[in-house]
Amino acid sequence: MDKSILQAYRETDYLVHATRPFTLRIDEVCAECDTLMDALRVSTAAYVAAWNPYSQRRSSAENARAQNALAAELAAHCISVLDGVGTGRIGGWPPEPSLFALGISRDKAVSLARKYQQNAFVWIERSKAAELVFSAW
Repeated sequence: MDKSILQAYRETDYLVHATRPFTLRIDEVCAECDTLMDALRVSTAAYVAAWNPYSQRRSSAENARAQNALAAELAAHCISVLDGVGTGRIGGWPPEPSLFALGISRDKAVSLARKYQQNAFVWIERSKAAELVFSAW
């Protein structure tokens, strides 16, 4: 993966539109996320998207179709989701709508990221720092 793309992932704010919105950052623990996970009695989550497969820009319509398919697939697996948006702190990429999947297994998150051709996703375990997980290889 191109170093600039890797840097962009690391320098993105991953906003979750919860009742009390919070932002995830790679390699940081998020107390607000832990509070939400405790309330919902889950210990894992993944911040996933279907926009711009393999970091190749697509039209808004193509991205929306892929994102809707991802949301439907998560719903079919009874995985609760909250909307989110990833916004880079260094510019270059427009904000990307995302989904915060609560209680998902890491294997399922990897599988979905690969299916929707995403280079990576953000993995969260209760009380641990958010982790960038590479799924493209």
